[in-house]
Amino acid sequence: MKKYQWFCLLLASVFLCVSPAFAAFDFEDTRFQGIFTTENLDRIIKEYELNDGWFWTTRPYVTQTFHGVEDAPGWTDTAVNVYKRPYYKEGVYGCRWGCNAVLPENLSLGRGECFGFASFIGYLLSGEVNPHGRWVRYYSLSAAGGVRVGDIVRTEFTAVVKGKEKKYYHSAVVYSVSEDEILFLQISGSLYNKIILGEGFADGYHEYLTTLEGLAKLPNIRICRSPLNQDPEETVVP
Repeated sequence: MKKYQWFCLLLASVFLCVSPAFAAFDFEDTRFQGIFTTENLDRIIKEYELNDGWFWTTRPYVTQTFHGVEDAPGWTDTAVNVYKRPYYKEGVYGCRWGCNAVLPENLSLGRGECFGFASFIGYLLSGEVNPHGRWVRYYSLSAAGGVRVGDIVRTEFTAVVKGKEKKYYHSAVVYSVSEDEILFLQISGSLYNKIILGEGFADGYHEYLTTLEGLAKLPNIRICRSPLNQDPEETVVP
């Protein structure tokens, strides 16, 4: 085989290896960008049918679609009504939006459920595919100056439960803030990706934290904030 044929073959092999990464994210929605308010989150919830008590779910290893658009970061049947039980029974749930675009193929706990859901909301708010990694990150509430609507609060830790070590991961989007209460938009992987709106931060170990004092209990807390999120009126400070 001639040298140029070897080169063409090598080039084709490299393209086949990397092309899925380029093709992994093929979706655009700019309607909600740059507006970090509860009202704008309500618009997203209405548009994408992310209703409280519904489910963000899809069967593993299937092409996800939204309104017939393949590879959209939505669902085949992710935000399904509570009565469509086959779509959220154990073993067939887990929307993995963001995993192929943000990370290598990775279906490990904590990367495909609440992580993917928060990434989707973060994308809609900012246009950033990887808000967990590319937004400004703070590692304490004081460093972040509190939390703002649209922030993603993330925690990853290990705790001993009934004598055994157990890993916990959770991401949640700040939905509303006031002097008395912080509420979130999130999903629960342990509840088959049930959408929970207007409740406290819940990672399965800490339940429904709604204050800065409560959030301060989270080990390895990370507050991810878009550089576009500059509205001090939507902030609660320590």
